[in-house]
Amino acid sequence: MNRHLALHIAPYTLAAWLFAGVPSLHAQAAATAPEPAAKENVAKENAAEAQTLKAAEAKLAALAREVESDKPAAQVSKKKSSKKASKGKLKKKKSSKRGKGNGKGAVAVKVKVLDRRMTQAEVQGVLAGSRDFSGTDLSGLNLTGYDLSGAKFNRANLQSVNLERADLSETDLELADLTGADLRGASLNQARIRGTRLAGAKLDGAMWTDKTICRAGSVGNCIE
Repeated sequence: MNRHLALHIAPYTLAAWLFAGVPSLHAQAAATAPEPAAKENVAKENAAEAQTLKAAEAKLAALAREVESDKPAAQVSKKKSSKKASKGKLKKKKSSKRGKGNGKGAVAVKVKVLDRRMTQAEVQGVLAGSRDFSGTDLSGLNLTGYDLSGAKFNRANLQSVNLERADLSETDLELADLTGADLRGASLNQARIRGTRLAGAKLDGAMWTDKTICRAGSVGNCIE
């Protein structure tokens, strides 16, 4: 009887035990199921952080390259500017050494102006260089007190030029046209005046080629 009853009760007991174990299995499954999803989320977060870190490193590297590239350029520009400044100073010194008489700030003129009247600045430039005015047009210019000693004026147009108190000693005035020029107080000591036109030129107080001082009223020629 007891054995028969046990056989009948055993299935029910087993079923109850199985049903009782199902919730625990479900709980274990629920506890273990999110693990892959959690791992996937962690992996995604790690990948995102890695990408952010790489981007930050790339920006830092780019900034470092820009800084390194800017430094040499600035140094080169400073060197170039310093070289230009030193060259400008040397040029100024050379021009100041070559200037003579009233040729302050003169610029050396390599080619003579023959097709028009020269300007005051061009005259100063030639005085600072070759001092050769042969064949040029200087008519009407104001050259009062200029140091023109040793210059070449052969065949030059010097009509109505103001040469008062100018130094024309040892100049070449051969065939030059000094018509109406003002030579009062000028020095013509040892100047070459062969064929020079002096019509209407004022020579009061001028020193002639032989060191004679021209008397007042000397016009066109020197009156001793």
